[in-house]
Amino acid sequence: MTAASDAPVLAIDIGGTKIATAEVRGGRIANRRQAPTPRTGRGDDLIAAIAGLAPKSGFGAVAAATTGIVRDGALTALNPETLPIEDGYPIASAIERAFGMPPLVVNDAQAAAWAEFTIGAGKGHRNFAFFTVSTGIGCGLVIDGRLESGATGLAGHVGHTRSEPGGILCGCGRRGCLETVASGTALARLGSARLGRKVTAPELFAAAEQGNGNAAEIIAGAVAALVNAFADLTASVDVDCFAVGGGVGLAGGFIEALQARSLDLPPVFRRPIVAAQAGADAGLLGAAMLARSKSHDGNFHRI
Repeated sequence: MTAASDAPVLAIDIGGTKIATAEVRGGRIANRRQAPTPRTGRGDDLIAAIAGLAPKSGFGAVAAATTGIVRDGALTALNPETLPIEDGYPIASAIERAFGMPPLVVNDAQAAAWAEFTIGAGKGHRNFAFFTVSTGIGCGLVIDGRLESGATGLAGHVGHTRSEPGGILCGCGRRGCLETVASGTALARLGSARLGRKVTAPELFAAAEQGNGNAAEIIAGAVAALVNAFADLTASVDVDCFAVGGGVGLAGGFIEALQARSLDLPPVFRRPIVAAQAGADAGLLGAAMLARSKSHDGNFHRI
């Protein structure tokens, strides 16, 4: 019989468009499965979909990375447009009922940041920030070697800091958030308005590559907004390095554009900006690593 400490971690990744499960052992992912995220607004439907993907036994721990704010085992969507779910849904107890053991539950950007810090672009840094720029904008922070979640789970939600005073209303309830300017959703909205036809973020990048000035200008605006957010975060917690991932973040030429724009900052605010290295399943990996870490102290980890 396999000891629990030797058995794989059942890792779960919950996003606004897809859910994924996998068995993680020693940083290796096996038996990965994926399905569309149920968008009924009911957390129980989400758990049922996860249970339909994952094995019911054979693992030694359960870990879940999810979009939204995780506090005391409960999940609230900061932006319900990303993940419709009841406020304060008791996700930890629901997962425990489904799989028979209490899980570790963490925000997905925080989990991915831990993977990047441990095995990816953040190795060797003490103060590190991971940004995922995709449908929305997520951020995970490692400060002095500790993954920060905050007392209420809000730490790192830089996508909901103010970028454009007087801007459009964000799903979080504030106006002009970074996410309304620089996310894939924002790029598609702005691109559709400027180009006079419905476009996706990848189509906007393709148009810019083909010389469309309007498309290039919209992308440049997103780049400027992100670089200013990096500078603000550096002024707040003195970040050593920024790693950028996500479908927009890893689009061709985007990181190079961030690097070039950052040269316009006063030198004191400039920091290295690099591509994330842990891959698309960094959330699964990070959550599993956190669950396995023997240094877990209830407020995440220090190396």
